[in-house]
Amino acid sequence: MGNDGGGDKTVNCIEEVKKAFFLSWIGDKDYAERIKRECQGELKEPELKERIREVSELSRSEWEIPSLLRENGINTGDLLRGSILELLERIARTSERREIEEIDGVRYSVTDLELMKIVRGYCERCYGYQVHFFQGGFAIRYEKLIYMETRGDPKEDMRNIIKNLEI
Repeated sequence: MGNDGGGDKTVNCIEEVKKAFFLSWIGDKDYAERIKRECQGELKEPELKERIREVSELSRSEWEIPSLLRENGINTGDLLRGSILELLERIARTSERREIEEIDGVRYSVTDLELMKIVRGYCERCYGYQVHFFQGGFAIRYEKLIYMETRGDPKEDMRNIIKNLEI
């Protein structure tokens, strides 16, 4: 994660992990799995979990662990990379695969609950918070995420939401 020549790739992996987290909201499991494969080599710290376990066993109290980790050559960068990789693995493992559609750069999925349809969207270029009420439902955009409940046609309502939420 430093400036060792590979730093740019790590930064990209961290940004991709963040995007994978957001896309898991709409059910893009394939994206999370692809990023896990591509970034695993960059983020993986060989035997890090085993080394941490061994150091933890040396401590008598939790407050001793940070010092013991440093003394045993496990630094903050190692812990961060390991934690980010663990997050990415969990995202890939727990994301639900859904059919994803796209309108004007907004990716979304629809869950049909018979009377109501739940639409989860992701808009990479969006910022801020907005709420929009319409006949048959409502939509909320918070930063890059969109949540909509509708009794109408989700695709048509999403088109209208894109216009009305200033996306």
